Amino acid sequence: MNRVVAAALFTAAMPLFAASSKLALIGSQHDLTASGSAPVKSAAVDACIFCHAPHNIMPNVLPLWDHALSVQTYTQYVSSTYISGPQTVNAGSSKLCLSCHDGTVAVGLTVTRGLIPTTGTMNSSDVLGTDLTHSHPMSMALKDDGSLASTLFAAPSTTKDSSVLLVSGKIECTTCHDPHVPNKDAANPMFLVRSNSGSAICLACHDPTRAQPNFLAGWTSGSHATATNTVPKTAGFGPYANVAANACANCHYAHNDAVGPRNLDAAESAACSPCHGGANSSPALLNVMAEYNKTYSHPTLIVTGIHDPAEAVPVNNARHAACSDCHNSHTASAQTGTALPPAVQASVTGVNGYDTSGAVNPATKEYQMCFKCHADSTNKPTTSTYGRTSIRYPLGPLPTGYPVPPPRPADQYNLRLKFASTIGHNVMGNSVVTTTVNSLLPNMLNVGGTANPNRPMTKTSLLYCTDCHSSDQARSSGGTGPNGPHGSIYEHLLQLNLKQDSAGATAGGGSGAALCGKCHNLSTVQGESPHGDHNGVACTTCHDPHGVIGGTPGANWAMQNWDTQIVLPSSTAPNYWGHFYIASNNRGCYTNCHGDNHNGRKY
Repeated sequence: MNRVVAAALFTAAMPLFAASSKLALIGSQHDLTASGSAPVKSAAVDACIFCHAPHNIMPNVLPLWDHALSVQTYTQYVSSTYISGPQTVNAGSSKLCLSCHDGTVAVGLTVTRGLIPTTGTMNSSDVLGTDLTHSHPMSMALKDDGSLASTLFAAPSTTKDSSVLLVSGKIECTTCHDPHVPNKDAANPMFLVRSNSGSAICLACHDPTRAQPNFLAGWTSGSHATATNTVPKTAGFGPYANVAANACANCHYAHNDAVGPRNLDAAESAACSPCHGGANSSPALLNVMAEYNKTYSHPTLIVTGIHDPAEAVPVNNARHAACSDCHNSHTASAQTGTALPPAVQASVTGVNGYDTSGAVNPATKEYQMCFKCHADSTNKPTTSTYGRTSIRYPLGPLPTGYPVPPPRPADQYNLRLKFASTIGHNVMGNSVVTTTVNSLLPNMLNVGGTANPNRPMTKTSLLYCTDCHSSDQARSSGGTGPNGPHGSIYEHLLQLNLKQDSAGATAGGGSGAALCGKCHNLSTVQGESPHGDHNGVACTTCHDPHGVIGGTPGANWAMQNWDTQIVLPSSTAPNYWGHFYIASNNRGCYTNCHGDNHNGRKY
């Protein structure tokens, strides 16, 4: 009996399937006859007999199953974000596929015919083994995590695509694969149930249209779903010609992925670098990875294997800054136009954050994302490899009747508390400016010194953290490089130079305030008392650039909160120490600074 007739007879016995679908098997990789395209060959002339037989088959296993089943116990997929039920692979229909694809049973071993002799071996990429932690979970009852299609939990349960079918309410191999038809997806002829261009099969279950909190929300307008940049059709890039067509496959593999949890094709930054390293994409993307080679950078490439999407915030475990700490690859897109603070910019949408009220998912303000690590975390460093860390809050006392300096807080590096103060830069909207700020420019300046017409400045203007901490070449500030605090040539990941004085009793050596010049006319500043007497002294020696926890206008006028490694108590008993502002003609300092004792110096 020839193969075509056998297929037709088998189809007649199984009216559940169309004859055309069975004929498509002939010549495919599931055709193990001499004329099939599989690397495994046999002398058999019937393509169906490796899986099926009309009689004396494996009892109670549909459809007319004849291939010997594996007796292996499988290691199940696991991840911190997986909440669905146990994967009962040995009891589900996926065990039929695994009878070949786990690699433990001879391809030609059948029940009715015994071992059909074969030559050749399966492609290694087609062998899943018994460790299924690197494959999409299968044979499980689904639980709703807010990102799966609601139809999966209806009665009866279905996907959003009629081509993508559940088996007894579960995800099985045949949910995504049709074992008889190899080329429904011509670009990726892997026996898929339909074309997966744009990740249509994935989106049958994974639903970005569901409401927040849903880490997929925003996918349809995100860069990985819309970008037309071409990429290689080689391993690591997906089977299609461009980013939007690859969609999920830009970062994920369904089987034999490199990582395991979340089926990523590479770990952390290694999943991003092939495209975001300035190569492999046309038009080329900006080279974000090169930013990490600058003198100062977030430890993205240094500290790895720590980030977990399920980790609690604020982050109190080992400090880390994986790409996905700040970017949600499902929703991120290139920023067009000028975003206005405090709203999150397009490249960091969909990321969780932290605020005064606790965890925020998703973050709606940029600073909430920064606060995950730079606010209430218990493991913030008190020293820094990014430049000297100042110790502030001169402890007083001041003479009776003078303003009382705020006490030194237990955590003076908590940026949430700093920006919550009324004495500070206006990141959270809490700043109350009590000075005239004659130096304030009408518009924020770009890195080249030109005015940014989209960022007008007033005493109530809000600021981004990334207005100060960003690439020295950020395109959002008129440069040609990537935005954001990936890396910078300047200390503390600052966009422009802001030198600090060296610690010690003699202040100086900190000249260079280009960063302050983004918003302030430095010529005006130098002409104001007491700045004219302090040329060559760093701005940060006297002024706290973030804010003063517990600060008051009297004790911390103009964000005065001295660097106590430089600005020491007055050397005259009783050693007063602090700044005071009582009136515009009654303000000054008690200190010993830059070798000069200020025992009530007024200005």
